[in-house]
Amino acid sequence: MNAITTTTTAAVWPCLTYRDARGAIAFLTDVFGFRETAVYAREDDPSIVEHAELRWPLGGGVMLGSAAKDETAWGRRTPGHDAVYLVCDEPDTLFDRAVGAGAEIVRGLVDEDYGSRGFTVRDTEGNLWSFGTYRGEGAAPKADRENFAALLDAWAAAIVANDAEAIGRFATPDWVFVADNGITPGAEFLKLVAAGDLTHDTMNLDVERVVTVSDTTVLVTTHGTNSGVFRGETFSADEWATDVFVWDGERWRCSLTQLSPIPG
Repeated sequence: MNAITTTTTAAVWPCLTYRDARGAIAFLTDVFGFRETAVYAREDDPSIVEHAELRWPLGGGVMLGSAAKDETAWGRRTPGHDAVYLVCDEPDTLFDRAVGAGAEIVRGLVDEDYGSRGFTVRDTEGNLWSFGTYRGEGAAPKADRENFAALLDAWAAAIVANDAEAIGRFATPDWVFVADNGITPGAEFLKLVAAGDLTHDTMNLDVERVVTVSDTTVLVTTHGTNSGVFRGETFSADEWATDVFVWDGERWRCSLTQLSPIPG
């Protein structure tokens, strides 16, 4: 089974203002699936939201508050003239949910010539909300079991080919192993392979769990078996491994491998 958990982190927050901030919060959480994480209202008038934060399941979120809450530039903004774009994995499902909730459809589902599929609706006060599969130039592709199974199959093939250079292309320069014997630099592993002191004849990796930590960091847990020869002695291993993969702008690379041998 593919288990994906997302911890939403954000460095960019669209900030919106609403005449009825609480109504907007209910709309965004009920219709689109935002998660309410903070709402700070005035003590003497709970209808006025000074600040609220809503998290988006795939990462990031929005901040919002009540219009005319003060005389600052933020408080004097006119509601209903903002636009937000959000990445989603299942635009058809989300579109049906929006239609079912009675949201005003501005642009129905469409496949763009740049590969995205998505739609646009208005919220309760006129702001435009667009949802699509486009993740931005240079963004990491969707982190799921299928993609990482293919990546790890390719990495395993490089290991069985005993090609140190090819193996290294799947890892960051500071790649390390963590096991019961401590921390071992990945460079030492590659050095042994290049010298012929370590060879593999089998390497099987079954992806059991993929956890998205951020837009550029993923944890992948596998059950693996492998065998080979280390300095003239044959070996075999049966172990769990959790790899920390980071996106470098072009591909996923492993920065840390945690190994847990299976007894017996």
